[in-house]
Amino acid sequence: MKNYRIVLLVLLLAAGMKGYSQTDEQLITNTLNDFLEGGTNGEVERFKNAFLRDAVQKAMGNNGVTGMTVESLASKIKPNQKMDRTTRVLSVSYANNAATAITETVYATNKIIDFLNLLKVGNDWKIVSRVYSRVDLNEQVSSMGDATVAKTQPAVKPKAAPAKPAKKVADDGW
Repeated sequence: MKNYRIVLLVLLLAAGMKGYSQTDEQLITNTLNDFLEGGTNGEVERFKNAFLRDAVQKAMGNNGVTGMTVESLASKIKPNQKMDRTTRVLSVSYANNAATAITETVYATNKIIDFLNLLKVGNDWKIVSRVYSRVDLNEQVSSMGDATVAKTQPAVKPKAAPAKPAKKVADDGW
């Protein structure tokens, strides 16, 4: 009889969990944590899982724009070895199935600012591009909010109704 109770309990729990769905905010946060914590804690597969397989990564180097694949970046992570760094999410914005996030990874002598673009692929959010910059510890991210943009761009005026058609002019040969 106890076995039936356990099976019934498991079925009820499974049915309850099936109806549970995470919000996009939670799913985006999960992806960002996979990226940040996965890298920090040496969890290579968790780190790689945050990215779309063919995600693009670019930075400005001494010889111009440089880039690397997700596999190449992941190969620099020492499995199961924690890195001496702290991370945090600075901002996230999203609409429908597209998002952008800014993260910060602080090391002893500098930090990396990541500008990440994400897309919702199926039910998961994946990083599809990463542009990053290594900066001094005291450097902060600069932003332009809606107020700045509104001040520099005139409001869009609606188009006027079309004018009445002009009277037909006789063809003068031109």
